[in-house]
Amino acid sequence: MRQTMPTGDENARALELAQQIAALLDRLDAVQPGSVQAGPGRISGPGLEIRRGSDGRWTARTAR
Repeated sequence: MRQTMPTGDENARALELAQQIAALLDRLDAVQPGSVQAGPGRISGPGLEIRRGSDGRWTARTAR
């Protein structure tokens, strides 16, 4: 599949989504300050984990 350069509209939408995610991570971190950690393919917070699966989709679950 050939990738194309994103348009200005696509870049603006991606930035909007990233800002929404950042705001949600701030809210999550407020539950237990300093608890949100992000790494390759993984975000963890107080009692939870968000991971990228082998199919490329993101899923959330309680932490082990």
